[in-house]
Amino acid sequence: MSGSEQQPAVLRPWRGLGSWNLFFIFEFALAAFGYLDLNILCNALLIAALLCPLRGVLHVLRDLAAFAAAAALLYSESWLPGIDSLLANRQAVAGFSTRYMMELAWDFLNFRMIGWGALAAAVYFLVRSYVRVSFFTIAWFVVTAVTPWWEAMQAPAATEAAPADTQTAASGSAPRGAADAKTVDEWYAAFLSYEKERRAELPHGLSEKDTPFDILLLSICSLSNDDLAASQLDAHPVFSRFNIRFDRFNSATGYSGPAVLRLLNGACGQPSHNDLYGERRTECELLTRLGTLGYKERVLMDHPGEYDSFLQSLRDKAGLTAPLESASRSFPVRYMGFDDEPISDDLSVLRWWQRTQVRSKDPRTVTLMNFISLHDGNRLPRHGRSEPFKPRAKQLLDDLERFMTELERSGRRVMLIVVPEHGAAVRGDRIQAPRLRDIPSLRITEVPVLVKFFGLKGLPAEPIHVSGSTSYLALTTLIGKTLGVNYYGRKGGAVPLEELVKDLPQTNPVSENGQAQVLEYKGREYFRQKGGDWKLYQH
Repeated sequence: MSGSEQQPAVLRPWRGLGSWNLFFIFEFALAAFGYLDLNILCNALLIAALLCPLRGVLHVLRDLAAFAAAAALLYSESWLPGIDSLLANRQAVAGFSTRYMMELAWDFLNFRMIGWGALAAAVYFLVRSYVRVSFFTIAWFVVTAVTPWWEAMQAPAATEAAPADTQTAASGSAPRGAADAKTVDEWYAAFLSYEKERRAELPHGLSEKDTPFDILLLSICSLSNDDLAASQLDAHPVFSRFNIRFDRFNSATGYSGPAVLRLLNGACGQPSHNDLYGERRTECELLTRLGTLGYKERVLMDHPGEYDSFLQSLRDKAGLTAPLESASRSFPVRYMGFDDEPISDDLSVLRWWQRTQVRSKDPRTVTLMNFISLHDGNRLPRHGRSEPFKPRAKQLLDDLERFMTELERSGRRVMLIVVPEHGAAVRGDRIQAPRLRDIPSLRITEVPVLVKFFGLKGLPAEPIHVSGSTSYLALTTLIGKTLGVNYYGRKGGAVPLEELVKDLPQTNPVSENGQAQVLEYKGREYFRQKGGDWKLYQH
């Protein structure tokens, strides 16, 4: 009996990986450049299954199963939002217009990578008849799998321990190598424990001698320091008109709802994302605390506030009680939103607030004003394609400058605080494509927070910079100090600006969304998804 006749009918001679070599070459290359987190075990199992020399219908069934497994594997290795993240935000995603979904899909394509992939495929089909490509693919995989183990064996034993004092940790110098996941996790737990005990100081009461002034909180969606740099707008003249600028302010999240919740709960230290949506703590609520000091609350937006229950969540979790005044007004429409809702002209909303404020008999008001004109996917009315970020950002900054000029002329005493919610992710990185914010990297969450005191003369011509790592606790503390020293009680301010911003509490850069956390530990950026291990964030 011949050798071929002795072979079981279900098997065929070993022929290597065949065209599957292309899949693994692309996958390993993406992993080598940091675009994927390679799953060694799953890839080993897939390679083993594909190397099994099956015949006939078993071969076809195996390939069909392999296609499904490879697609699932590639998705799980990517940094794309997980299925659980999409399910958790299904109502928000369902609100996206079809046009916006198509734009996201189109913009996600990286044509440079596609070009390199096409070139690699052409080379593979040219050489496959002369070279055993499977040997090199498997060898590449083995080296990739063994290298981390070998490096770990050669590295000296780690001696770092997670410091109990997170403030000390932030000022430490960057370590020579990456910290292990356990060390970073212990540091993160210590950070949350430390933040639970922190409080901002606000006066318990105001006297008749205290000079009244208004507080305007201008919350802007999608504007980070990195967005300004990427759009060449970081030198816009409006920035020079402010009195205080926070250089390293962390909004602590990549989404609007939790960002404004953190702002309105800024009288306490930074909670985790889950705790942010837990039970209300009135001692943490900025508007509630200001209400006890005689401040009347106002709310205006350039949108209805209905998407993803935005306005209702502020009422349920941050003590917001004032009616949405802009809902009863008919402002000119500036954009159509990513959910096909009209977005009002921001300058018109600002001017209407100023006119009503001048006529108001309330000596002290605190207004939350929320703008989403920079949100991804907004388009001009009767236009199909989304408006690019840069012209929209320039328009907003120009409008803000005009408003500031008009407010200055009015002579009204107003403390204007500009607090962006998060960035627009104008330029992506290896982990996330542009426009994605599911992982709140520090490029996305470091935002330009600005303060201007209107109705005061003799202040410094140039802004005072707060250079330390700060967040909402520092901003609330600044409001408290402004009230506590009766800052508007003297021409030029009751105390020098340098003294007003002195010793504001610092907060280590830690950012969270529902499914991901990002933090800076000793000069390096780490992240994790779905409660997994902490990994270095590679831009």
